Amino acid sequence: MVKAVALLRRKPGLSLEEFRRHYEEVHAPLAKRLFPFMRKYMRNYVTAAPFSPAGQEPRFDCITEEWFDDMEAVRTMMDIYASETGRPIREDEKALFDMAKLEYFFVEEVTLK
Repeated sequence: MVKAVALLRRKPGLSLEEFRRHYEEVHAPLAKRLFPFMRKYMRNYVTAAPFSPAGQEPRFDCITEEWFDDMEAVRTMMDIYASETGRPIREDEKALFDMAKLEYFFVEEVTLK
C-alpha cells in the first residue's frame, strides 16, 4: 500500500465554508470519478492550531490522505492527472487551492503497538 499526503491552503478570497463545501461537493467527487482505483481518500479539515502564535491562522486548511495499492496505481493517477482527461481537476485545483502553498508527498505509516 502507498499513502500520499497533501497539505492544502484555500485560495485567497475563499471563506472556510466555501472552501469546504466546494472541496466536498465538487473536487472530491471529481477525484473519485477520475481515480476510481484510489483505495481511500480522506480529507482532514483543520479546526484549531493550538501551538500557532495567538491570532495567527493555521498554515493549512486541510490535510488530505490518499491510499493506493502500489506505485503502479500512483503512476496511473499521475498519467491521468497530466492528460487532457485530468484537465478538469487541475483547473479546479487552481480555483480551490493556493497552489504556491500546496505540499504533496508520500509517507510511511508507523503505528504504535
